Amino acid sequence: MPIPQKPLEETPKTAKERVYIELRKWIVEGTLKPEEKISDQEISQYFEVSRTPVREAVQMLADQKLVNVYPGKETRVAPIDLDGAFSIYKIMAELHALAVEFSYPGITPQVIENLKKINERFAGATKKKDVRNSSIYDQEFHQTFLKLADNHFLTEFEDTLENHIRRIENLFYSCITDDDSNSVEEHQRIIAALEESNLASAKEYMRENWLSTLNVLGKLKSSEM
Repeated sequence: MPIPQKPLEETPKTAKERVYIELRKWIVEGTLKPEEKISDQEISQYFEVSRTPVREAVQMLADQKLVNVYPGKETRVAPIDLDGAFSIYKIMAELHALAVEFSYPGITPQVIENLKKINERFAGATKKKDVRNSSIYDQEFHQTFLKLADNHFLTEFEDTLENHIRRIENLFYSCITDDDSNSVEEHQRIIAALEESNLASAKEYMRENWLSTLNVLGKLKSSEM
């Protein structure tokens, strides 16, 4: 099992939290590939902890459907299920439409200007086919609404699904062509609706932004990636 070089500094957290956060990052970013076997022994040695926090962290990942645990046998990184991804994107579309609604009272001209700047950076990254920064700026755009919404349950639900979304996009985003994605224009429509104080349209455009990705996933699934 390939394990990255150990970081020089670690944020003070419990052993379980440290293991969980790092393993989740490796899975989401693709360091640990789908179906990769996870070794409790290697992980406990890497973090210099006992196997108990490792098993607790792995169980948390299993609860989020990021790993599959076969009791008494082995643990493997869960495969990416494109069929399941369709339902995830549909749920995310509704969660982010709610984020627009909940954040709406806090949408000031300054927030709108910031959204425009983020989208400009996103447009620049996508034009350069910079997958990493495209993902970062896209996430920053959507996180703006979640932070303003300031709703614990909405954020928790979104965060769990976000891990699956990022897994899919980190593996397949580089396959998306300019013709496949209209995210920059979709973001612009959301911003324009907010400038016009049209909440209903802003929510609908947010849904469309998430659901348009389903067309891309359909192409990926048909090519059996």
